[in-house]
Parts: sequence; C-alpha cells; structure tokens
Amino acid sequence: MKDSQLDNDIFDISAIDQNLFEIVGPQSEENERISTKPYSYWKTVGSILCKNWTFIICTALLFLIIILAAIVPIGKIAVPKPGDITWDVTQKNPSWDHLFGLGIQGEDFWDKIWIGTRTTLIFAVTISLIQIILGVLIGSIWGYYRRLDILFIEITRFLSLVPTLILWLIIIFSFGQSWAVIVFAVSIVSWISMAEIIRVQIILVKNTEYNIASRTLATPGYKIIGRNIMPKILPIIIQTASFSIPGAIAIDSTLNYFNFGFIQGRENTSLGKILNEVLANSAWQDFPHLIIIPVGMIAGISIIIFLVGRVFADSLDPKNHR
Repeated sequence: MKDSQLDNDIFDISAIDQNLFEIVGPQSEENERISTKPYSYWKTVGSILCKNWTFIICTALLFLIIILAAIVPIGKIAVPKPGDITWDVTQKNPSWDHLFGLGIQGEDFWDKIWIGTRTTLIFAVTISLIQIILGVLIGSIWGYYRRLDILFIEITRFLSLVPTLILWLIIIFSFGQSWAVIVFAVSIVSWISMAEIIRVQIILVKNTEYNIASRTLATPGYKIIGRNIMPKILPIIIQTASFSIPGAIAIDSTLNYFNFGFIQGRENTSLGKILNEVLANSAWQDFPHLIIIPVGMIAGISIIIFLVGRVFADSLDPKNHR
C-alpha cells in the first residue's frame, strides 16, 4: 500500500510546479535543419591553401619573380652597344657589381636575365590563356553535344597530320616573324590536348543522376556544363593548365633554336634566346654561370608554377574538404 501511494506521488503531474517550464511551441525549422558545421566551398579552399606551406612559399617566390621581372628591366636594354659599356668586360664572373656576372658580349647578365624573364612570362601566359580558353570551350561542346563528335575528331585529326613544328614554320614563313604571328601559330594546335581531356571528363559525368534530372527539367546545355559539370572537373583543368606555362617556355626555346623566335634587335630578349646564344658559344665552359643561371631560371619558374597548380587543384577537390 505504501509502494502504491509512493508511485502515485511520483507520477502526479499536477504536483509539478508549472512555473519551472516555458511553452515554446512547435519547432518545424529546427526539425528540418541538419546538425553539422557550416560549410563554404571557397572558404574551405582558402583554408586549405593557407595551411599548405608549399603553396605559400611557391606563391611568394612566384610573386617575387613577377615583381623583379616587371621592375628590373625598366629603362634597360638586353645588349648595350659596345660604346655604351662602361665596365671591365673581362671580369665576367658574378660579383657585387654584377650579381649574375657578364654575358658573352659584355652585357650585364642580371638585366638581361630579367628582361628575358619578362618577355618569356608574357609569351607563356598568353599562350596558356588561349590554350585554356579554347580547350575548355571546344572540349565542353565536343564532349556534351555528341552529334558534333565526328566533326571535332576530323578537325583535330587534320591538324595533327602536319607535324607541329612544320606547321609553325609554314605560318611564320607565310605571315612573317612577329610576336602576334608566332602566338597565332602556336595557338592553332595548342588547344587540342586540353580539349581532349575536357571531352573525356564531360563524357564520364554527363549521364550522372543530377545531370539527367537537369535535362529532364529542360535545363539548357550551357547551364548544365557551367553549373553541374565544370565545378566537378575544375581540379583537372587547373592541374592540366599548370603544365601549359612550362610548355610555352619550351616552345620559346625551340623556336629560338631554329632562329624563328620573335625577338629582334638588342633591346629585348627571352630566356629561350639567351639559352640558345650561350649554347652556341663555348664561353660557358669557362664561365659556367652563363648556362647555370638561365637553366635555373627556366627550371625554377616551371617547378614553382607546377607546384602552385598542383596544390591549388588538390584544394579544389571536395574529397579533401572533410
């Protein structure tokens, strides 16, 4: 009897002081909310990059190279006339007066290297931008609209029949040896590799569930490509593009090797032209800095850009965000 009376006292709701509680009503919004940390795609990308020391150091070095390439050549020419040289041309080795030493013709190698770096970077960035824009645009159309597949296959097959170097030389012979003509010649075929990569990636993700749903809802193709497909393959685009600038630097060296570069006169030069001038002369055997510095600059820029592009591409992958 005592136990029964105790149970009644315990479960007697009316005995509870109602002032201890507050009626809040239904919480429909809270029921629909996912209990997780807030997520922002680009903030997460930025957070990953800021924590990666490889990206920070390489980006800082790249900015330093760009700043020096923009500032040092101001008011300077690559190879002064012999009468304008006021220093001892026999002291070719690097010194405090000439940090990179002197060149084959007695020019200040410091000024010449940075003039060549500026020219090479402008050329390489121009070629890379054209390659990326044309490659992504044509590759997207090629991969999404399969009715045009045969057309683009025949176009790329026709352009690939002629050896690339021969095609460049034909265009240069026909239109002249200038910067614009060489950029045009290189751009004719430079987009093909990028377009083929984009085509394959779009084919792989085109028939996923969310893209099929978008087509069922009559979403235009360009919106599906821009909103659904491009964010998914963006890391692949960035990683592929990181090879384009080193490739453009190699093109500059190749054309200068055959004396078909766009550099004319004493005022300007490029890293490719500097390297070919050094290799055509035996002076580098007595003065190794003549070949070490331009090779180091070309290799350094290529490696830095590759590492920046690689880390940036990895940070764009949503798989690395959790």
